[in-house]
This record gives sequence, C-alpha cells and structure tokens, in this order.
Amino acid sequence: MFTGRKQIENWFYNVVEKFRQKGAISPDKAMTVEELDLPPRFEEAMKKRLGRSGVFVEVDGKYYLSEERLKQIEEMRAARGEAWNPRKKIMTLRLVQLAIVAFLVTLFLVNIFVQSWELRIVSAVFLVILLLMIALQIYYLSRARKKFSSQQISKASTNNARCRRYEDDNH
Repeated sequence: MFTGRKQIENWFYNVVEKFRQKGAISPDKAMTVEELDLPPRFEEAMKKRLGRSGVFVEVDGKYYLSEERLKQIEEMRAARGEAWNPRKKIMTLRLVQLAIVAFLVTLFLVNIFVQSWELRIVSAVFLVILLLMIALQIYYLSRARKKFSSQQISKASTNNARCRRYEDDNH
C-alpha cells in the first residue's frame, strides 16, 4: 500500500484537498465516498487510525473535513518537530565538542609537565570521543540538509497548487 511516511502524508493531504474542493467541510455539507471520488481504502483507513484522528468525521455514512481538528494536529506536529530540531542537536554537539577540545588542551598541557602514561591514555580516549562527535555532527548536518531541501520542494509545490486554485477561482 504505502512504502513510507511521505507517501502517507501526500495521500492524506490529497484527500484533504478533495474534501475542500468538493466543499465537504461541515456536517451539513457532508458527502459520500463516491461523491467525494475517494479511493476504497479511505473507508478502510477510517476504521483505523485515520478515523481516530478526528480529521474526517462520519455522519450517517457521509464524511466531512474538520478544519479545526486538522489545524490542531498540524500545530501539534509543528511543536513536536521543533522539539527535535536538527539545529538544536547540532548546536549541542558543537558545545560538547568545544568542552572536549578545552579539556584535551588542558590534558596536553598538563602532560607536558607531568608526563604520565595515564594522562596519555585519557587524552587518547577523549580524542576518539571528539572524532565520534565530529562524525555525529556531520551525520546530523547531512540529514538536516536533506530535510530542508525536501521541505523547500514541498512548500514550492503547495504554493503552486494554491496559486492554481486562486487563478481557477478568479477566472
């Protein structure tokens, strides 16, 4: 059926768009699946998680879009996305790296005067940790860049669809 989260999200927003286009956005304007020209899997999905979400509401075998519930869910998703913002992860990694570098410089300076093999082992361990932190930072940077570029593409396509809808409405 679906292979990834993006596919599910695209399907979901396509269905939302169909409800809006047909005007099924209130209980008195509810329509059947056939009237909305929805795929058969819509009713299957309504029996599962999609129905529990409350975005699409069934009234006597007809469905309408709850714009309020859709807005609530989008706000929750946005808030959750900010909590796991890749920029925050990268900034945290940079701060930890800075602390490790400061500690390593201190260890190397102390090692010049003390010359202990234990200090050299501790320095080597922290050097390895620093290298791992750099690799982790590169990983998060690459993921953030991919996510940012995909968001830009989806925003552009959404804006194009809105422009087309506006042009259609005004012509």
